[in-house]
Amino acid sequence: MVADETASETAGGAASGDGLSGAGDSREVDSRDWWDYRPVFSTVDKGGRITGLAPGERPGQLTGRLLISSALCFIGWGIASLLGTSLLCGGTSAPAGSCAVDVPGEVPVGWAIVAAIIGGYLTLFVTTDVTEQARQEFGQRRVASFLRSAPLLAGLVAGAAISVVTALRIDTAETIRRTTQGLVGTEAIAISAALAILAGLWWIAVVLRLPGALLHAHRRQTTIERLRRDGHRYDGQVRLGDIIYWLGNNPELHVTIEYDSPAGHHQRRARMRTSPDRVPVDGSRVIVYDDLRGDVHVELNRAARPAWAPEARYTPSE
Repeated sequence: MVADETASETAGGAASGDGLSGAGDSREVDSRDWWDYRPVFSTVDKGGRITGLAPGERPGQLTGRLLISSALCFIGWGIASLLGTSLLCGGTSAPAGSCAVDVPGEVPVGWAIVAAIIGGYLTLFVTTDVTEQARQEFGQRRVASFLRSAPLLAGLVAGAAISVVTALRIDTAETIRRTTQGLVGTEAIAISAALAILAGLWWIAVVLRLPGALLHAHRRQTTIERLRRDGHRYDGQVRLGDIIYWLGNNPELHVTIEYDSPAGHHQRRARMRTSPDRVPVDGSRVIVYDDLRGDVHVELNRAARPAWAPEARYTPSE
């Protein structure tokens, strides 16, 4: 069961040739997306912190495309927030000129609906693009969530704040007094201010956590890359445990990784994230990369042509 050879020997092709970076797997999967190589194992993390790295890829970084998509996401949600609060202002008895954007009343309803649909689609498209780019680049759904939320929330804050500032420019003290008293005509100001404050607080929480999340993802990907290159490689088996929960429709399970090394027999508790159609049967073969200092990386041995459990067994019930 023991295959005490280094990952670099395997990558060179002189060894058995199995594993995710071997020739057998390259015929089955050829993707930069770590999720295409699921299931993903982790002996240290759980949930959205579980980090992956596609074979042959380098640890992720903030790319120009990702930054541009984030800027477009900010602009899209900023415009949506600005127009939404302006429409709300225009629908109240607010004083003339107090709305950030004066929406012409003669615009045909049909054209307004078409414009809203197109604008909404483009905004959702760039938001999804940011999420997918971040998830693929950093190999972690937690980082992707933060990188999506940061520009989205910033856009909401900017649009709502512009509406509030515009409304307050006409007799600021009197407008504040009327708004705090809840008088008719100030509903849009109060809602815009509440949106700006709540989104701003949420944005601060995201921004404060984002650097740590990026650092964690980079460290985990760096460790995976190092173990594949320099770690000792052993053959092992995965023993399936209970389903912990479904993240979306994808299950996360307790598993036990068993493998032998010159130091003896090892059993490591781990988490396994996958999709319902890619749950290996109990006892499937895995590859364990161990640096003998405590860091371990586990991958499914695809050269062994693993069998998959019935999808219905791991699909969440409605």
